[in-house]
Amino acid sequence: MLRMYTIGVESAAASVLLLPAMWAALEGCRKNMTAVRRLMLMMMAVYLCGVCSATGLPTMERMRFAPRFNFIPLADFTEEPVAYLMNTVLNILLFVPFGFFAPLLWRKLRSAVRTAGAGLCLSLFVETAQMFSGRLTDIDDLVVNTAGALIGYWLAKFVYKKIAVRWQLHLQGQDSGLAGLVGMVMVCVTVMYFVRPLAARLFC
Repeated sequence: MLRMYTIGVESAAASVLLLPAMWAALEGCRKNMTAVRRLMLMMMAVYLCGVCSATGLPTMERMRFAPRFNFIPLADFTEEPVAYLMNTVLNILLFVPFGFFAPLLWRKLRSAVRTAGAGLCLSLFVETAQMFSGRLTDIDDLVVNTAGALIGYWLAKFVYKKIAVRWQLHLQGQDSGLAGLVGMVMVCVTVMYFVRPLAARLFC
């Protein structure tokens, strides 16, 4: 519960800075964008901030190169099977929102292979960044995170016609391409790099 509280506080603190800036940027650059699409983009940004907090990415106060690796699949299963299964489920759930929102917001990700590839790339970025925060870089996390993104994709595919067509998420000219997704990830990581230590001091 304490960990969930910390994630919520850090994400909320980042949102106070990030969301108004995003809304202003979208208002200035993409005036024809529907309100629902803007809202979903902001939800995606808050989610990415939560991923940064949940995975313990480095911050301005805690950044040091201290890599720890596990390249052997299922290495921890035999020692602590219950903890391993719980961690696996949480890692899957962590990437389900990514797999859900990404294909709805970016046309180039509207296939299972591309969404899985994007989830794998995000997971690889997270695992690489954890080398600078003392967290374990684990091959199992890459697999289960990608599985979570795929589950999210199939959920998005199930509701696509009801959501995308009804709320005009499918319209041409509103998609910034994958550069928009990469940019959003980098902005969220940067904001959390500075905000997380301040939020921890004030609220945690």
